[in-house]
Amino acid sequence: MKDTELNYTKAISRLEEITGQMERGEVSLDEVVSLVAEAKQLMQYCKDCLYQVEKNCAQLLAPE
Repeated sequence: MKDTELNYTKAISRLEEITGQMERGEVSLDEVVSLVAEAKQLMQYCKDCLYQVEKNCAQLLAPE
């Protein structure tokens, strides 16, 4: 998935898809490594998104 197409909702959805595939045993051992790497990148992306939202909200709610 290209970063230009990625947003928080799509990242979470892809993480759920990866998790489901792995839970159902639909991936080979060879695929696990690449899926775990992809999941790690998606989790970092989501973490960064949440940090940015928290920062923006704090700025908006800060007393003037």
